[in-house]
Amino acid sequence: MSAVLRPCLFLLALAACDLRPGDSHADSAADSQPLDSGETQEQPDSEWVLYLEDQPADLAWNTDGELLITTQYGGYLLSWQPGDDDWEVLYRGISGLQAVALGSEGELWACTSDGGMEGAVGRLQDGELQELATQADDGTLFRYPVDVALAPDGMLLVADRTVGAIFRTDPATGSTTALYPGVDSPRALAFSGDELYLAAADGIHLLAYPAATAAQQDTRQGWGLAVHEGSVLAGNDDDKIFTVGGEVLGGQALGRPGSMAIADQLLYVSDLAGSYLYAVNLAEL
Repeated sequence: MSAVLRPCLFLLALAACDLRPGDSHADSAADSQPLDSGETQEQPDSEWVLYLEDQPADLAWNTDGELLITTQYGGYLLSWQPGDDDWEVLYRGISGLQAVALGSEGELWACTSDGGMEGAVGRLQDGELQELATQADDGTLFRYPVDVALAPDGMLLVADRTVGAIFRTDPATGSTTALYPGVDSPRALAFSGDELYLAAADGIHLLAYPAATAAQQDTRQGWGLAVHEGSVLAGNDDDKIFTVGGEVLGGQALGRPGSMAIADQLLYVSDLAGSYLYAVNLAEL
């Protein structure tokens, strides 16, 4: 990317929904009314692609090119095809659902937290979370897992904000070890090739996986991460969207840029402080 970058946020006219526990947007699509493409929901520079009453949280792609979205409330996992005006409810009522990751064979892994007191990582299957691990082999309990990622070696990595570490779990056995202890509130994980990046309250770190060493790449805190053409993108409340070690890109409409996912030169970003999913046209930066 060049040193001077400008974001191009744009609106796709999609449907609005008051998604509440027990409701299925797919089941009630006939009752939903599409938003006027001119509406801004009282946000002065609001250019968003999806509105969810239960607030979007984590984003991940499935094998069909659909965006998987967890919600901050209601324990929902949604599947949405960009450009469609409807979505499918895959799971609902998963207590404390935080984040999901797609496995090598298409299985869905997820992490949960019960108010930051106890957490788990497991597989979403048959309408529920089948817990794989709730603590490390040394007895360290999961407290507030907020992101899960699949490592190149097939291991599951779980960022725990309260413990201040990354848990490494074997999906075959559940054996778990805690890596990178002492990280200040880890929030998001992203691989760039074999390099593992971590967004935390004290900045963006490059982790020497699986060795337990870390090198700070940016002092700005981060809530979400994505990799685009060799550059690592991050987001936070103050700087909004920025390149790690580089320039601020923009995204001033977002309250708190969270999880990020990229496809076809579009960067999708969940707003952790609101009910909107945004999109940035990376081709026009």
